[in-house]
Parts: sequence; C-alpha cells; structure tokens
Amino acid sequence: MATRIQNLQVTKVVDGDSIKISLHGKTESLRLICVDTEESHSGGTKPVTVAGKAASEMAKQYFATADGGLAKVDIEFDTDDPIEIAVEKHRDNYGRLLCYVHKDGENYNLKLIVEGWSPYFLKYGRSRLYHRQMTEAESVAKAYNLMIWNPITNAKIPCRNYANLLPWWSMRGSIVEDFRLAEATAGALSVRLDYPKILAAAETAKPITIFCDLQAGINKWIGSHAVIYAGSSYHKLDLWIPNAETDEMAPLKRLIEKRYAGRGRGYVYVSGKVEQYKGKPQIVLNNLKQFSDFPP
Repeated sequence: MATRIQNLQVTKVVDGDSIKISLHGKTESLRLICVDTEESHSGGTKPVTVAGKAASEMAKQYFATADGGLAKVDIEFDTDDPIEIAVEKHRDNYGRLLCYVHKDGENYNLKLIVEGWSPYFLKYGRSRLYHRQMTEAESVAKAYNLMIWNPITNAKIPCRNYANLLPWWSMRGSIVEDFRLAEATAGALSVRLDYPKILAAAETAKPITIFCDLQAGINKWIGSHAVIYAGSSYHKLDLWIPNAETDEMAPLKRLIEKRYAGRGRGYVYVSGKVEQYKGKPQIVLNNLKQFSDFPP
C-alpha cells in the first residue's frame, strides 16, 4: 500500500503536470511523477506547443470547482514510507514533491497518458505502482492518434521528437529499474532518495558508492579543475576532478562526455571517499575504476 495524504487543497494550477497544494500549513509545489506534458510557458529549453497550452487549460478546468474555487485532492507517493519520510524523500531537483494526484477517485497522472496529453515519462524511472497501466495507456493513445500523438496537433511548429526521446527514456528507465532491484543488497546510495545517509557518511569521510545522473556532464571549470554537480540544488553533491585537462585525466573526462553526458546513459555508480567541502559533500575523482555501470 503506497503512502497517501488525503483531502489537500489545490492552491494553484501551474500547467498540465504541475500544481500547488496546501500541506502542513504551507504551500508545496507538486511535480507529477511519470508524466511530462508539453510546455505552455516560454523560458525553458523545450518548445512551447499547442498541445502544451491545451494541457495547461485542461488542467485549470479539471481542478476548478463549480463555485470558482479549486478542488481538493489526494496525493500518493511511489513508495510506502511513513508520511514524514515520504515528503522529504520524494522531491525533485527543485524541491517539488514528486507524486501522483487523485481527484474524485481518478488518477490524474494516468488520465494525462490515457488522453494523450503526456507520454509515459520514464526518464527518471518507471512507475512502481502503475507501470503496466501507464504503458498500456500510452499504447492506446498512440493507436488513436490522441493529442501529442496526432501530427496535426503541433503541425508547422517546433515540437518534441518522441521518436528519439522515447527509446532514450526507456533505456534510462531500465537502468533505474536495475538499481532498484539491486538496491537492497548492493549498498549503493541514490543521491536523491538516500541523501541523509550521504551527509552522514561525509561527516566521517567514509568510502561510499553513489548512484547518480551525469546527463549534464561537467558543469564548471575552476582553472584546470572540473566540477560535476552530481546532485541538485536540493540534494547537493559535487564530483571534483583535479587537473582534468592533463593527459592522465583525459580518459576519465572523455568517459563522462562520451558515455554518460547528453543522450548517453546518464546514470552511473561512482565510488570514493565522500567528505564535506564548503558545506556540501564531495567525492574526488582520479581513477576510471571509480566509475561503473554496475552496482558494487
């Protein structure tokens, strides 16, 4: 039985896959898990589309009430952790809660896929609860040419290339699934899900193995040294590559760029001693053997 929090007031509909709710006396932003509607606002790297604007309008109507207010919903997390753990554990890179939303008994995340507003978004892992339903829903939406799957919807404007994106997302989802299957015995720590354990290990400079996403590659250069933000603004963890431009370190740098960054695997197991540096955990990289596609 997954963790649910019931009867929460929606305070704002941001777009098709993002809303705000009132929880424990404060406003929380939600990022709906396993879905990704197209963009309705400019400013990001993804194109604004007709389907994105339509999804946003649909969401505003869906969560509206007859008296001009906004509905109450249940939120559901993808694990069965106690509520106090779930609300800390299930957050994205921006601190938004990652969850499913249910209104009047309907799974809104699943509705988005069923009606063609969103693909089944596997980039950060499969749904633990609704994998089969979401997979089948996407298949049917494609078969009936619904919304994003209908070429007419976004005709003559820049839009997402799902033919390229879906195989890449599926590959990444499979890697996350392998991590989950090995999680109980391997001892690797997810930067997002096990962040408190990483912080505790950093206090004693303990050797650990982390499971992290290097899609963005090297983020910053400080002289000849390179920094990778292996976590996020919410779960901070740096990988430090000293003298990254030397011939000795070139193979490690190329491995990151050619295998993990961009449209590569993204996910990797990184082993090393984790220490606190300027208030956040850091692992120094100096050997190819610190990287692996497999858990320890």
